[in-house]
Amino acid sequence: MTTKFIAIFFLYFILIRSSNAQLKFIIEDFEGLSDGTKDLKKNGVFSFGSLNAFITQNQNSYNYLDYVGKRCITLKKEQNRDFAGWGKGIGLNVELDPTQDYLNFYVRQPIENAPSTIKIQLQEDDNDSKVFEEKSDDVWIYTQVIKSSSAIDTWQLISIPLSKFKDDNIGGDGVFNCTYKKGKLLCFIISFVNDNNFKKNQIISFDFISFSLGALPTDLNLLKKPEDQCSLGLWSSEGKLADFNKIGDSFNELFKTDSEKKLGVLHFFQPFAVDGINTQNFYPSVERINNIIEKGYIPMITLEDHFVNANPSMKQPNLYSIIEGHFDPFFKQWATQIKEVKGTILLRILHEFNGNWYPWCIVNNDKDPTVLVKAFRHIHDIFKSQGVTNVKFIWCPNSMSVPQEKWNYIMEAYPGDDYVDFVGLDIYNGAGNESNTWRSFRKEGIENYFLLTHYLPNKPLFICETASREREKTETGSCQNKAEWIEQMSFTLKSDMSQIRLLTWFNESGSFKITSSPAAKKSFAKFIMQDFHFKSGTKHLSSLIR
Repeated sequence: MTTKFIAIFFLYFILIRSSNAQLKFIIEDFEGLSDGTKDLKKNGVFSFGSLNAFITQNQNSYNYLDYVGKRCITLKKEQNRDFAGWGKGIGLNVELDPTQDYLNFYVRQPIENAPSTIKIQLQEDDNDSKVFEEKSDDVWIYTQVIKSSSAIDTWQLISIPLSKFKDDNIGGDGVFNCTYKKGKLLCFIISFVNDNNFKKNQIISFDFISFSLGALPTDLNLLKKPEDQCSLGLWSSEGKLADFNKIGDSFNELFKTDSEKKLGVLHFFQPFAVDGINTQNFYPSVERINNIIEKGYIPMITLEDHFVNANPSMKQPNLYSIIEGHFDPFFKQWATQIKEVKGTILLRILHEFNGNWYPWCIVNNDKDPTVLVKAFRHIHDIFKSQGVTNVKFIWCPNSMSVPQEKWNYIMEAYPGDDYVDFVGLDIYNGAGNESNTWRSFRKEGIENYFLLTHYLPNKPLFICETASREREKTETGSCQNKAEWIEQMSFTLKSDMSQIRLLTWFNESGSFKITSSPAAKKSFAKFIMQDFHFKSGTKHLSSLIR
């Protein structure tokens, strides 16, 4: 075997191995954290013993083509004693396979430091008590030697197969079973124990603590395939008045000096009613929908099964009332009108079902995902019975399940391939009750992105809603801002999340708006509108729909 052949074979092996690797879950990427201990605590990050933890900037080494971000956690040893460490409380159901998955992190240790030994612990919840109990739960450990960097500001990627972790606790069932159905991942801990090499005033930094299927790739360029591309869509306030034409016109005017790129999809919502009464009467306007199709757009309609502007005491529909047929006449009439549209419509129903904010959410329907499946199929079958052939159905969970419970596992709410044409995902930074918690686009979306692409590889994936808020005045300016969030989103959509075929911005007035700041608009123009990965118009999307 020649040296040249060996080199080619080795390169091929690396490419294949990297292409099969996929990021599954991010414990912490530190992008939304500042340098204060209050911020660390709010995000569940803690230190103990002789270590002081703080957030530092990575401006010199930062490169979007790997996972080292602009911010990391740095730990400084304040005393000459061995007991020291840091960690993060998680308390989530995470689907981890010890036969295939890896724990990954980046570490940076200055040249002058001697090699350090760390013990990594993963605590799991075997008895579903949601707190770690020594007599009942497992602790999985692995010991890793961290060598000093050979050059200043050099990061090392550590990828450890979960199969190498050993059970270190007599409690628990002795099985690594962190899944969506059994065993929450309670805590991730790194300890410096009995390590005389880690001296007082020495520092060490960590970044991008994560789990992946296969070892984390070192070159994110390898994750994107030549055929990967993403069309653009938008919802904006014009949709509230059913004046759909202005959505595209306003957007095109906004970026006409930055790019000639056009939207492909116009998104609008159609609830049961908007006049505050409990009678469903809000039907689609065939004339207006035909008008935007004639202008070269694809309409995406979110059919919301509730009454908008209603009195809070008014009883809203739930999944059972849909299944029992209480709204069949409305659905039939709705379908009959949509049938007259001269083009294809993307129709999203029962979206964000894994949240807790809509009457059709699983949490509000006996915490039973099978009820969601029945309701989705029921609506779909009504359209089919009316002979509607110009509708493509979208099944769309939220990026995170709220609450995080085993009955809220999204894949158990999947209606089936015969009922779903496209799958969707809504990814927000700063929406809901935890608006003061900042999450990067990748951190917020990667978990359910993995599930959708892994278990439904033949269903094209759309981002049906996404947006980020601006930083608040009370937040430290050293954290990631909205412009950086958009920039990172662009690179993530070309690497870890490159299978997404539609990016639809939710252009709500206020902090979510693309033009909420000059920096945000400039970032969107540069990293979305001027980037070749994001395609103009409907050409690339139309090929999927056909």
